[in-house]
Amino acid sequence: MSIRFPFAVLCFAIFFHCTGSSESGGLSEDARAIKGAYAEWVKSTNAKDIESWSSFLAPSAVFLPPGNPLLGTNEEIVAYYVELFNDPNFSLECEQTFVQVAESRDMAWARGTCQAKFTSPDGKIGSGSSKWTKVWVRLDDGKWKCKLNTWNYNEED
Repeated sequence: MSIRFPFAVLCFAIFFHCTGSSESGGLSEDARAIKGAYAEWVKSTNAKDIESWSSFLAPSAVFLPPGNPLLGTNEEIVAYYVELFNDPNFSLECEQTFVQVAESRDMAWARGTCQAKFTSPDGKIGSGSSKWTKVWVRLDDGKWKCKLNTWNYNEED
């Protein structure tokens, strides 16, 4: 093992000194704000309101959808979701299970799970579950926005 790995872990641990996480009991004001923003984001997803949905993206956000190329611009991300929103059966039921805010209070990461419904290639209603991780950043106006999003599907799906 190289010395860089333990050093990187130590740096990460120091950088993300917990100022509030949902697994440690109480939530900080920032963690509550992120949890609330995520709940509103899921509502806008199920309403298929792309304008509202895209308002939760940080400038220059990046999404890493499974089985697809990296989405490296907000325009690419929005186009990907417009396609999903065109599916009349598309919906999500999601839970954010953990939020950790950096001591600097300008960045946080969160994780959770989702259950999705969609139209499968055979025209039937399909479903699947996934787990995800997001990186949130606080903008100059104090609002939290998603900077990085990635997820993967659970094996049973």
